[in-house]
Amino acid sequence: MRRYETILIAHVDLSEDELSKLIARYEAIVTGQKGILVKVERWGKRKLAYLIRKQARGFYILIDYAGVSAVVNELERNIKIDDKILKFMTVLKAEAVNPAALESEIAEAAKKEEKKAPLAAAAAEEPATGEDEALPPVPEETDSDAKGEMES
Repeated sequence: MRRYETILIAHVDLSEDELSKLIARYEAIVTGQKGILVKVERWGKRKLAYLIRKQARGFYILIDYAGVSAVVNELERNIKIDDKILKFMTVLKAEAVNPAALESEIAEAAKKEEKKAPLAAAAAEEPATGEDEALPPVPEETDSDAKGEMES
């Protein structure tokens, strides 16, 4: 059994309900192929480095799991035919994993989620700020920077 990590970039305009169904579908594929799902993280909406299918932003999702190569093949086959996924990448994290160690890691992740739940509820009560407002402004390139000149 090997450990894998798949990162998905989904359309940014998916509703929360559609996104939850999408994630649940891929979780079911991993568990249906007798894989062990370690964690699923929603990284949120981010700006893409370049346009993918005329989209400038995407919703990033990380799926961490363990299984045989058939799990990866089935997951990637389903991702390829899904129009809601812009891009994906699967990475082999470990050649051999201990199922007992995975169970302890899953239990630790569950404890962390329980601790985050009260914090998330408190954050939801506060007024939301724009995602782009939190990022520091990017300095604009000047003519001297573009030519490689040094300032004195």
